[in-house]
Amino acid sequence: MSRSAERIVSLLWLLLEAGATGRTKAEIFSYLYDHLDTSTAAKQRQFSRDKEVLTTIGVPVEWDQDLNTDGTYRIDGDRLYLPDLSLTEDEVLALHQARALWMKTPIEDAIHTALARITASRPTTPPVVGAQLEMSHRLLTDLVTAAREQTPVKFRYRTAGSEAIVQRHVRPWAILMAHQQWYMVGWDFDRHDERLFKLSRIESKTITPLSADAISVASNASMRPADFDIEAIRQRLYLQQPQTDAYVWLRHNTPSSLRVRAQAIEQRNGWELLHLTYQDALKTAASVASLTTLAQVDQKRSPELAELVADILAIVRDAHVGASPLTVPKLQKVARTRRRTRDKDVIARRLGLVAVVNQHGGTMPRADLRQRFGIDDTTLTEDLQAMQFWGMPETDFAGRQFEIDPLADPVQIANAELLAQPWQLSAPEALGLISGLSAVPTIPGISQRQRAAARTLETKLRNAIEAVAPQVGSPDPIVHPDLSLGKDDEIAEILHRAAQEQQVVSMSYYSESSGTIGTRAIEPLKLLYAGGHGYVRAWCRSTESVRTFRLDRIGAASVTAERFEPTAHQAVDDALTPMTDSESLTVVVHATHRYRDVIGAYHPFATAVASDGSIFARLAFRNRSTLMELLTTHAGQVVVLEPDTTRSEIWEATNRAVNARYESTR
Repeated sequence: MSRSAERIVSLLWLLLEAGATGRTKAEIFSYLYDHLDTSTAAKQRQFSRDKEVLTTIGVPVEWDQDLNTDGTYRIDGDRLYLPDLSLTEDEVLALHQARALWMKTPIEDAIHTALARITASRPTTPPVVGAQLEMSHRLLTDLVTAAREQTPVKFRYRTAGSEAIVQRHVRPWAILMAHQQWYMVGWDFDRHDERLFKLSRIESKTITPLSADAISVASNASMRPADFDIEAIRQRLYLQQPQTDAYVWLRHNTPSSLRVRAQAIEQRNGWELLHLTYQDALKTAASVASLTTLAQVDQKRSPELAELVADILAIVRDAHVGASPLTVPKLQKVARTRRRTRDKDVIARRLGLVAVVNQHGGTMPRADLRQRFGIDDTTLTEDLQAMQFWGMPETDFAGRQFEIDPLADPVQIANAELLAQPWQLSAPEALGLISGLSAVPTIPGISQRQRAAARTLETKLRNAIEAVAPQVGSPDPIVHPDLSLGKDDEIAEILHRAAQEQQVVSMSYYSESSGTIGTRAIEPLKLLYAGGHGYVRAWCRSTESVRTFRLDRIGAASVTAERFEPTAHQAVDDALTPMTDSESLTVVVHATHRYRDVIGAYHPFATAVASDGSIFARLAFRNRSTLMELLTTHAGQVVVLEPDTTRSEIWEATNRAVNARYESTR
């Protein structure tokens, strides 16, 4: 990519230096393309691709037709640079929170670069929220673009109620999030109506635009309606359930997350009666069922919950009778490779480095650059090494290249003054930041002042890019994220505010590894969202280490008067992975196509996808109780196939629990 990037930047510099006069195609070719050992047609294609890269990263390359020549190319200076946004401190913080929405996605690199340019002259403010929302779906970016432009597309889709894959023809209207899963809503040409599609059920590797002939009949009816209401659609996905009392008997000293928010109201014959409240009946029943014979719902006080637990146990039991009838195919090892950054994103980042350093007088500490762009020192060095050859074409403009020492600290860049201020946002950058800002008000613990800052900054950004990307600048949102956690929002609010104010939190916590509930004093550093759960990354004073705590295992939390210094603790990777070791329980499971999304959250070692869309996976669990939670939460849909001893243990435990339902626990 280095030679290609060098040529693209040389094209940028040629046009920047020419100013309003511009350069003819003949001039550009004499400097950059005539010496290439390719055909005239190939040179023309390369020139077109290079212009497209500049356009996609936000540089407005214009062409003025000239009857006597091939025309003149120039960069519109009025549209090149971002206007002064006059950011407030709260708006800068909102920008960083907006960036956090796109962790581990193809949009992340573009957002880092855009954010670094926008805040080039401002101190950095690391966010205390991060979202790892299963958004790295390969088609997310393409579908967002299609929704923004309302471009009809076709793709292969597997519905929840059928194993068959069908071709769907859709005009996307918007992308929304519910339960930390992404959906697309749009007009279905096959069903002649509005439909909702879960992104993870799209089987195509790419989406294909539909021809005009395919949509001519329903072209007008398929456009997004003027009264389109995304909240009405979201409510269909959120089933509002009333809060219900539950009474559950647990054997004395049985470790369970049920205890963390329950009250023990009675003890009898080695059993404890817990009183708790719930809204999600299936989730609560699955938690009780996972304990098999160590827990029973009080049938007189909670008959509906007792019946649901019995049904779940019977389903899991029957799914593990004897040897599995399924044959496990050859499993392919899951590669833990780092997502590859696209060439244009690398070019944008490196040009962003130039703009940011120029904003600081041509010199800037390496640590500040790394933090602003979210890169390590090796990547920064690679960038600076490649940029040594950038600038004007060397063969015609000797000495007009960048002057950089790639190992120096601070970093100094000379001969790069043509990019003296941040350039305009590209459509993906703008859309990513605007979408992220729309998610900020949904973050538990966000103050009214921060909500207001997110709204005002969203308006500023829309106005700033209206000239270069009018579809993105439209007040009609295309992407609708949501970071709320339902019942865990109250805990999240406490932890978020404590992280912002750098205050120590005292909390009760259920430890899955020890099976006990204890009190912890933590210094909350960051809230993270992944796999449908909320987490807090914090310095644990008990273990004197950085730990990750799941929010639904926190019983109570309160902010203390004691403050802490967050920079005293070494930064850690935001990726959330399960903790397993050589003594972990390893099994092979099978999940039906409807529930195969669940498996990804358990970080399988090896997988195989069957022709019906179901998945086989080798997973590791710290203990059997964690495995049982998976099986009872998705009863009959996720089943252990190997080893036989584990299948047998699961059958025996659930069978005893089913039979014990009819016996007294007192």
